[in-house]
Amino acid sequence: MDAAAAERLLQEARRHWRGGSFLGGLGPAAQLALVGRGQRAAFPRGTLLIREGEPASDVFLLLSSYVKVTAALAGGGWSLLAVRTGGDLVGELAGMAGVPRSASVMACGSEPVTAVRLAWGDFDEVKDAHPVVQHGLQESVGRKLAAATRRRIDYNRRSPKGRLARVLVEMADDFGQSVRGRDIILPVDLKQVEWGDLIGVSESTAYRALRELRGLVDAQHRRIIVTDLPGLRTVAGTE
Repeated sequence: MDAAAAERLLQEARRHWRGGSFLGGLGPAAQLALVGRGQRAAFPRGTLLIREGEPASDVFLLLSSYVKVTAALAGGGWSLLAVRTGGDLVGELAGMAGVPRSASVMACGSEPVTAVRLAWGDFDEVKDAHPVVQHGLQESVGRKLAAATRRRIDYNRRSPKGRLARVLVEMADDFGQSVRGRDIILPVDLKQVEWGDLIGVSESTAYRALRELRGLVDAQHRRIIVTDLPGLRTVAGTE
């Protein structure tokens, strides 16, 4: 991608990123170097960016919208592992290790996912030339591993209500959108079974956990609305 096209793409995309995301933490020069080495791609809802088990050759810089990270279950079906949004990096773990993909990544937002696809070799060269990219990569991997560790600990120590409260707080902080004053909408469309996947419980248990959080969240609509974030933080920290 030429420099002018990369800069135009970045100018449009930056408004979608939170400050703590991979791309949001880089300076303009590093952002331009990465985007300029890649190819723009658009993925409608339901389209796979990455398929579990395939060889790892690319990484994706998410510029807008949302993706689901899922893993196949031994008995069939799949489990939701995480949600990623504009500004995030996906595919880097397999690229770093040189192993097949350990999970699938699917576009799940109402708007198509805009992304930049880079060959791992190109990403590696930019990383070597821009130390801030190396630092951002380390932070991105560290956050993902820390979140996975927290989920395992929570599974043994917390009630489903507490686990769900923590996940909702994390999502509200990462990509929640303020509406109607203090209300925060989580702009991802997930089914109750997928909320259950995220906290390691059945669909019916996830439904009960949502009901127990009534007054703090509104789950009567297509998307969950956090109506009392301070109260939800309290539950997430004490339950």
